[in-house]
Amino acid sequence: MARKKDDQGVRIQPGARQDKGKVYVDELYFRHVDQMERWRQEYEYSQSVENALIGISKLDYEEVDYTSLRVRNPWKERTVPDCSGVLEKVRVEEERKFVMPIIMHTGLLLIFLFVLLASSNVIALWISGIGVVTLLVLVVMLLQKRHQEIERIVLEKQKEIDDWIENEERLIKEEKEKHEHEEDERIKAIERLLAGDIAAIFAKIDQVLTAAPFPFHVSADIAIYMNIPSVKIWLPPKSIIPTQICSLQSSGRPSFQEKEIRTINKQYFELCAAISMRVMSLIYAHIPSFGIGYIYGMSKDGRNTECLFTSKLDRSIVEAACNAANGLAALQILKATFDCDTSLSLIPFEFDDPVEWDNVETKLVRNVHVDLF
Repeated sequence: MARKKDDQGVRIQPGARQDKGKVYVDELYFRHVDQMERWRQEYEYSQSVENALIGISKLDYEEVDYTSLRVRNPWKERTVPDCSGVLEKVRVEEERKFVMPIIMHTGLLLIFLFVLLASSNVIALWISGIGVVTLLVLVVMLLQKRHQEIERIVLEKQKEIDDWIENEERLIKEEKEKHEHEEDERIKAIERLLAGDIAAIFAKIDQVLTAAPFPFHVSADIAIYMNIPSVKIWLPPKSIIPTQICSLQSSGRPSFQEKEIRTINKQYFELCAAISMRVMSLIYAHIPSFGIGYIYGMSKDGRNTECLFTSKLDRSIVEAACNAANGLAALQILKATFDCDTSLSLIPFEFDDPVEWDNVETKLVRNVHVDLF
Protein backbone atom coordinates (compact mmCIF):
# COMPACT_ATOMS: atom_id res chain seq x y z
CA MET A 1 0.00 0.00 0.00
CA ALA A 2 2.86 2.36 0.79
CA ARG A 3 4.40 1.71 -2.62
CA LYS A 4 1.11 2.50 -4.36
CA LYS A 5 0.87 5.82 -2.58
CA ASP A 6 4.44 6.65 -3.59
CA ASP A 7 3.65 5.87 -7.23
CA GLN A 8 0.65 8.19 -7.11
CA GLY A 9 2.82 10.98 -5.71
CA VAL A 10 5.36 10.51 -8.48
CA ARG A 11 2.67 10.75 -11.16
CA ILE A 12 1.51 14.14 -9.82
CA GLN A 13 4.93 15.82 -9.96
CA PRO A 14 5.42 15.89 -13.80
CA GLY A 15 2.13 17.79 -14.19
CA ALA A 16 3.29 20.40 -11.71
CA ARG A 17 6.56 20.83 -13.59
CA GLN A 18 4.64 21.27 -16.85
CA ASP A 19 2.48 24.01 -15.33
CA LYS A 20 5.55 25.84 -14.07
CA GLY A 21 7.20 25.50 -17.47
CA LYS A 22 4.12 26.88 -19.22
CA VAL A 23 4.06 29.91 -16.92
CA TYR A 24 7.75 30.49 -17.57
CA VAL A 25 7.28 30.30 -21.37
CA ASP A 26 4.32 32.70 -21.24
CA GLU A 27 6.35 35.14 -19.18
CA LEU A 28 9.20 35.00 -21.70
CA TYR A 29 6.75 35.59 -24.55
CA PHE A 30 5.21 38.67 -22.98
CA ARG A 31 8.64 40.03 -22.13
CA HIS A 32 9.64 39.60 -25.77
CA VAL A 33 6.49 41.35 -27.01
CA ASP A 34 7.06 44.21 -24.56
CA GLN A 35 10.68 44.54 -25.65
CA MET A 36 9.69 44.59 -29.35
CA GLU A 37 7.17 47.37 -28.63
CA ARG A 38 9.80 49.46 -26.82
CA TRP A 39 12.20 49.01 -29.73
CA ARG A 40 9.51 50.04 -32.19
CA GLN A 41 8.66 53.16 -30.20
CA GLU A 42 12.34 54.07 -29.90
CA TYR A 43 12.80 53.75 -33.66
CA GLU A 44 9.64 55.73 -34.47
CA TYR A 45 10.67 58.52 -32.08
CA SER A 46 14.09 58.75 -33.72
CA GLN A 47 12.49 58.90 -37.17
CA SER A 48 9.97 61.54 -36.07
CA VAL A 49 12.79 63.80 -34.81
CA GLU A 50 14.68 63.49 -38.09
CA ASN A 51 11.53 64.06 -40.15
CA ALA A 52 10.63 67.14 -38.11
CA LEU A 53 14.06 68.65 -38.79
CA ILE A 54 13.82 67.79 -42.49
CA GLY A 55 10.31 69.30 -42.70
CA ILE A 56 11.61 72.70 -41.63
CA SER A 57 13.74 72.83 -44.79
CA LYS A 58 10.63 72.83 -46.99
CA LEU A 59 10.28 76.51 -47.85
CA ASP A 60 7.45 78.36 -49.58
CA TYR A 61 6.53 81.96 -50.24
CA GLU A 62 3.19 83.48 -51.19
CA GLU A 63 2.49 87.16 -50.71
CA VAL A 64 -0.82 88.11 -49.15
CA ASP A 65 -3.22 89.78 -51.59
CA TYR A 66 -4.31 92.78 -49.54
CA THR A 67 -6.23 94.24 -52.49
CA SER A 68 -8.84 91.51 -52.24
CA LEU A 69 -8.75 91.61 -48.44
CA ARG A 70 -9.72 95.29 -48.47
CA VAL A 71 -13.06 94.39 -50.06
CA ARG A 72 -15.80 94.33 -47.45
CA ASN A 73 -17.33 90.96 -46.69
CA PRO A 74 -21.10 91.30 -47.26
CA TRP A 75 -23.41 90.84 -44.32
CA LYS A 76 -25.45 87.65 -44.60
CA GLU A 77 -28.56 88.37 -42.58
CA ARG A 78 -30.33 85.37 -41.15
CA THR A 79 -34.10 85.31 -41.48
CA VAL A 80 -36.59 85.01 -38.65
CA PRO A 81 -38.53 81.73 -39.00
CA ASP A 82 -42.25 81.86 -39.83
CA CYS A 83 -44.19 81.04 -36.66
CA SER A 84 -47.70 80.99 -38.15
CA GLY A 85 -47.84 77.20 -37.85
CA VAL A 86 -47.19 77.41 -34.12
CA LEU A 87 -50.49 79.21 -33.49
CA GLU A 88 -52.45 76.60 -35.42
CA LYS A 89 -50.72 73.83 -33.49
CA VAL A 90 -51.58 75.47 -30.16
CA ARG A 91 -55.20 75.94 -31.28
CA VAL A 92 -55.56 72.28 -32.25
CA GLU A 93 -53.99 71.06 -29.00
CA GLU A 94 -56.36 73.21 -26.92
CA GLU A 95 -59.41 72.02 -28.92
CA ARG A 96 -58.47 68.41 -28.23
CA LYS A 97 -58.82 69.01 -24.49
CA PHE A 98 -62.56 69.69 -24.94
CA VAL A 99 -63.36 66.89 -27.40
CA MET A 100 -64.13 64.17 -24.83
CA PRO A 101 -66.20 66.41 -22.48
CA ILE A 102 -68.29 67.63 -25.42
CA ILE A 103 -68.82 64.07 -26.66
CA MET A 104 -69.88 62.89 -23.20
CA HIS A 105 -72.32 65.78 -22.68
CA THR A 106 -73.74 65.37 -26.18
CA GLY A 107 -74.19 61.62 -25.65
CA LEU A 108 -76.10 62.17 -22.42
CA LEU A 109 -78.21 64.85 -24.11
CA LEU A 110 -79.21 62.42 -26.87
CA ILE A 111 -80.12 59.79 -24.28
CA PHE A 112 -82.36 62.22 -22.40
CA LEU A 113 -83.95 63.36 -25.68
CA PHE A 114 -84.68 59.76 -26.61
CA VAL A 115 -86.30 59.15 -23.21
CA LEU A 116 -88.27 62.39 -23.51
CA LEU A 117 -89.64 61.44 -26.91
CA ALA A 118 -90.18 57.73 -26.34
CA SER A 119 -91.42 57.58 -22.73
CA SER A 120 -95.03 58.20 -21.57
CA ASN A 121 -94.19 58.12 -17.87
CA VAL A 122 -94.69 61.51 -16.24
CA ILE A 123 -91.74 61.15 -13.88
CA ALA A 124 -89.51 60.01 -16.72
CA LEU A 125 -90.67 62.95 -18.79
CA TRP A 126 -89.91 65.41 -15.99
CA ILE A 127 -86.47 63.91 -15.33
CA SER A 128 -85.57 63.70 -19.01
CA GLY A 129 -86.82 67.24 -19.61
CA ILE A 130 -84.74 68.63 -16.75
CA GLY A 131 -81.77 66.59 -18.00
CA VAL A 132 -82.16 67.94 -21.53
CA VAL A 133 -82.30 71.54 -20.32
CA THR A 134 -79.37 71.04 -17.93
CA LEU A 135 -77.20 69.36 -20.55
CA LEU A 136 -78.05 72.02 -23.12
CA VAL A 137 -76.88 74.67 -20.64
CA LEU A 138 -73.72 72.65 -19.84
CA VAL A 139 -72.89 72.12 -23.52
CA VAL A 140 -73.34 75.83 -24.24
CA MET A 141 -71.14 76.73 -21.25
CA LEU A 142 -68.55 74.16 -22.34
CA LEU A 143 -68.46 75.58 -25.86
CA GLN A 144 -68.09 79.10 -24.48
CA LYS A 145 -65.28 77.96 -22.17
CA ARG A 146 -63.54 76.24 -25.08
CA HIS A 147 -63.75 79.40 -27.14
CA GLN A 148 -62.42 81.53 -24.28
CA GLU A 149 -59.55 79.13 -23.47
CA ILE A 150 -58.52 78.85 -27.12
CA GLU A 151 -58.62 82.60 -27.50
CA ARG A 152 -56.58 83.08 -24.30
CA ILE A 153 -53.95 80.46 -25.22
CA VAL A 154 -53.61 81.82 -28.76
CA LEU A 155 -53.22 85.39 -27.48
CA GLU A 156 -50.56 84.30 -24.96
CA LYS A 157 -48.69 82.33 -27.61
CA GLN A 158 -48.99 85.23 -30.06
CA LYS A 159 -47.48 87.59 -27.47
CA GLU A 160 -44.71 85.08 -26.81
CA ILE A 161 -44.01 84.82 -30.53
CA ASP A 162 -44.06 88.61 -30.94
CA ASP A 163 -41.57 88.99 -28.06
CA TRP A 164 -39.34 86.29 -29.54
CA ILE A 165 -39.45 87.89 -33.00
CA GLU A 166 -38.66 91.29 -31.50
CA ASN A 167 -35.70 89.81 -29.62
CA GLU A 168 -34.46 88.02 -32.75
CA GLU A 169 -34.69 91.23 -34.79
CA ARG A 170 -32.74 93.03 -32.07
CA LEU A 171 -30.06 90.31 -32.09
CA ILE A 172 -29.84 90.43 -35.88
CA LYS A 173 -29.41 94.19 -35.73
CA GLU A 174 -26.66 93.84 -33.12
CA GLU A 175 -24.95 91.12 -35.17
CA LYS A 176 -25.03 93.35 -38.24
CA GLU A 177 -23.59 96.30 -36.31
CA LYS A 178 -20.87 94.04 -34.87
CA HIS A 179 -20.06 92.70 -38.34
CA GLU A 180 -19.86 96.19 -39.82
CA HIS A 181 -17.65 97.36 -36.94
CA GLU A 182 -15.31 94.38 -37.33
CA GLU A 183 -15.10 94.97 -41.08
CA ASP A 184 -14.29 98.65 -40.50
CA GLU A 185 -11.54 97.74 -38.02
CA ARG A 186 -10.15 95.02 -40.30
CA ILE A 187 -9.95 97.30 -43.32
CA LYS A 188 -8.49 100.15 -41.25
CA ALA A 189 -5.80 97.76 -39.93
CA ILE A 190 -4.93 96.74 -43.50
CA GLU A 191 -4.75 100.36 -44.60
CA ARG A 192 -2.48 101.21 -41.65
CA LEU A 193 -0.31 98.22 -42.54
CA LEU A 194 -0.06 99.28 -46.18
CA ALA A 195 0.77 102.82 -45.08
CA GLY A 196 3.71 101.52 -43.02
CA ASP A 197 2.27 102.21 -39.57
CA ILE A 198 4.78 100.72 -37.14
CA ALA A 199 2.17 99.54 -34.61
CA ALA A 200 0.20 97.76 -37.34
CA ILE A 201 3.41 96.18 -38.67
CA PHE A 202 4.45 94.87 -35.26
CA ALA A 203 0.94 93.55 -34.57
CA LYS A 204 0.89 91.66 -37.88
CA ILE A 205 4.41 90.26 -37.38
CA ASP A 206 3.54 89.02 -33.90
CA GLN A 207 0.29 87.47 -35.19
CA VAL A 208 1.96 85.72 -38.12
CA LEU A 209 5.06 84.39 -36.37
CA THR A 210 3.27 83.09 -33.29
CA ALA A 211 0.75 81.30 -35.53
CA ALA A 212 3.53 79.34 -37.27
CA PRO A 213 5.35 77.66 -34.37
CA PHE A 214 8.46 75.51 -34.62
CA PRO A 215 8.82 72.14 -32.83
CA PHE A 216 11.42 73.80 -30.57
CA HIS A 217 12.02 77.22 -29.11
CA VAL A 218 13.00 79.97 -31.55
CA SER A 219 12.78 83.70 -30.91
CA ALA A 220 13.38 86.83 -32.94
CA ASP A 221 14.32 90.41 -32.12
CA ILE A 222 12.98 92.70 -34.83
CA ALA A 223 14.13 96.31 -35.11
CA ILE A 224 12.74 98.75 -37.69
CA TYR A 225 13.97 102.14 -38.81
CA MET A 226 13.21 103.91 -42.09
CA ASN A 227 10.98 100.92 -42.91
CA ILE A 228 14.10 98.71 -43.03
CA PRO A 229 13.82 95.66 -40.76
CA SER A 230 16.76 94.16 -38.91
CA VAL A 231 15.79 90.65 -37.81
CA LYS A 232 17.95 88.79 -35.30
CA ILE A 233 16.86 85.18 -35.10
CA TRP A 234 17.96 83.33 -31.98
CA LEU A 235 18.71 79.82 -33.17
CA PRO A 236 18.45 76.58 -31.17
CA PRO A 237 21.65 74.94 -29.86
CA LYS A 238 23.52 72.36 -31.91
CA SER A 239 22.57 69.70 -29.37
CA ILE A 240 19.13 69.57 -31.02
CA ILE A 241 20.66 67.57 -33.89
CA PRO A 242 20.64 63.78 -33.21
CA THR A 243 24.19 62.41 -33.10
CA GLN A 244 23.15 58.92 -34.20
CA ILE A 245 21.36 57.40 -37.17
CA CYS A 246 18.74 54.87 -36.13
CA SER A 247 17.72 51.96 -38.35
CA LEU A 248 15.57 48.92 -37.69
CA GLN A 249 17.08 45.44 -38.12
CA SER A 250 15.16 42.44 -39.43
CA SER A 251 14.97 41.11 -35.87
CA GLY A 252 13.12 44.27 -34.79
CA ARG A 253 16.04 45.59 -32.76
CA PRO A 254 17.05 49.22 -33.51
CA SER A 255 20.60 49.79 -34.67
CA PHE A 256 22.45 53.05 -34.00
CA GLN A 257 25.32 54.45 -36.02
CA GLU A 258 27.28 57.51 -34.96
CA LYS A 259 27.11 60.46 -37.34
CA GLU A 260 30.27 62.13 -38.53
CA ILE A 261 31.01 65.57 -37.08
CA ARG A 262 30.84 67.05 -40.56
CA THR A 263 27.38 65.55 -41.10
CA ILE A 264 26.11 66.97 -37.79
CA ASN A 265 27.53 70.42 -38.54
CA LYS A 266 26.04 70.44 -42.04
CA GLN A 267 22.63 69.37 -40.73
CA TYR A 268 22.78 72.11 -38.07
CA PHE A 269 23.80 74.73 -40.64
CA GLU A 270 20.92 73.64 -42.88
CA LEU A 271 18.49 73.80 -39.95
CA CYS A 272 19.60 77.33 -38.99
CA ALA A 273 19.37 78.51 -42.60
CA ALA A 274 15.89 77.01 -43.02
CA ILE A 275 14.64 78.58 -39.77
CA SER A 276 15.90 81.99 -40.83
CA MET A 277 14.37 81.73 -44.30
CA ARG A 278 11.01 80.58 -42.93
CA VAL A 279 10.88 83.54 -40.55
CA MET A 280 11.84 86.05 -43.24
CA SER A 281 9.46 84.57 -45.81
CA LEU A 282 6.56 84.97 -43.36
CA ILE A 283 7.53 88.56 -42.60
CA TYR A 284 7.94 89.59 -46.24
CA ALA A 285 4.79 87.77 -47.34
CA HIS A 286 2.65 89.71 -44.85
CA ILE A 287 4.40 93.11 -44.70
CA PRO A 288 4.19 94.65 -48.20
CA SER A 289 5.91 97.90 -47.20
CA PHE A 290 9.27 96.19 -46.63
CA GLY A 291 11.75 96.47 -49.49
CA ILE A 292 15.23 95.66 -48.27
CA GLY A 293 15.96 94.04 -44.93
CA TYR A 294 18.68 92.33 -42.93
CA ILE A 295 18.76 88.94 -41.28
CA TYR A 296 21.15 87.76 -38.58
CA GLY A 297 21.49 84.16 -37.45
CA MET A 298 22.29 84.51 -33.75
CA SER A 299 23.52 81.98 -31.21
CA LYS A 300 23.78 82.38 -27.46
CA ASP A 301 26.47 80.34 -25.70
CA GLY A 302 26.11 81.13 -22.02
CA ARG A 303 26.56 84.87 -21.72
CA ASN A 304 28.25 85.14 -25.10
CA THR A 305 26.19 86.36 -28.04
CA GLU A 306 27.48 85.26 -31.43
CA CYS A 307 26.47 85.91 -35.03
CA LEU A 308 26.78 82.83 -37.24
CA PHE A 309 25.63 84.33 -40.55
CA THR A 310 24.05 87.46 -41.95
CA SER A 311 22.45 88.50 -45.20
CA LYS A 312 20.83 91.46 -46.87
CA LEU A 313 17.46 90.72 -48.43
CA ASP A 314 15.55 92.37 -51.20
CA ARG A 315 11.90 91.63 -51.87
CA SER A 316 12.69 90.86 -55.51
CA ILE A 317 14.83 87.82 -54.59
CA VAL A 318 13.00 86.53 -51.50
CA GLU A 319 10.60 84.46 -53.60
CA ALA A 320 13.45 82.96 -55.63
CA ALA A 321 15.31 82.09 -52.44
CA CYS A 322 12.24 80.40 -50.94
CA ASN A 323 11.87 78.29 -54.09
CA ALA A 324 15.33 76.80 -53.46
CA ALA A 325 15.71 73.14 -52.57
CA ASN A 326 16.69 73.85 -48.96
CA GLY A 327 17.82 76.54 -46.55
CA LEU A 328 21.50 76.42 -47.54
CA ALA A 329 20.64 76.91 -51.20
CA ALA A 330 18.40 79.83 -50.21
CA LEU A 331 21.24 81.52 -48.30
CA GLN A 332 23.50 81.10 -51.32
CA ILE A 333 20.91 82.85 -53.49
CA LEU A 334 20.80 85.68 -50.95
CA LYS A 335 24.63 85.78 -50.96
CA ALA A 336 24.72 85.43 -47.20
CA THR A 337 27.91 86.11 -45.25
CA PHE A 338 29.19 83.25 -43.09
CA ASP A 339 32.40 81.44 -42.23
CA CYS A 340 33.03 77.81 -41.36
CA ASP A 341 35.95 75.45 -40.90
CA THR A 342 36.70 72.24 -42.79
CA SER A 343 34.17 70.33 -40.69
CA LEU A 344 31.44 72.85 -41.66
CA SER A 345 31.27 74.22 -38.11
CA LEU A 346 30.09 77.83 -38.24
CA ILE A 347 32.60 80.39 -36.97
CA PRO A 348 31.12 83.45 -35.21
CA PHE A 349 32.04 86.92 -36.46
CA GLU A 350 31.32 90.55 -35.67
CA PHE A 351 28.33 92.18 -37.33
CA ASP A 352 27.08 95.70 -37.90
CA ASP A 353 23.67 97.33 -38.05
CA PRO A 354 22.19 98.02 -41.50
CA VAL A 355 24.32 100.55 -43.35
CA GLU A 356 21.20 102.53 -44.25
CA TRP A 357 20.65 103.32 -40.57
CA ASP A 358 23.91 105.34 -40.51
CA ASN A 359 24.54 105.16 -36.74
CA VAL A 360 21.00 106.18 -35.88
CA GLU A 361 20.09 106.98 -32.29
CA THR A 362 18.78 103.97 -30.40
CA LYS A 363 15.61 105.76 -29.32
CA LEU A 364 14.56 106.19 -32.96
CA VAL A 365 14.66 102.46 -33.65
CA ARG A 366 11.45 100.56 -32.85
CA ASN A 367 11.86 97.03 -31.47
CA VAL A 368 9.73 93.98 -30.79
CA HIS A 369 10.56 90.52 -29.44
CA VAL A 370 8.60 87.49 -30.69
CA ASP A 371 8.74 83.94 -29.31
CA LEU A 372 8.03 81.08 -31.69
CA PHE A 373 7.30 77.77 -29.97
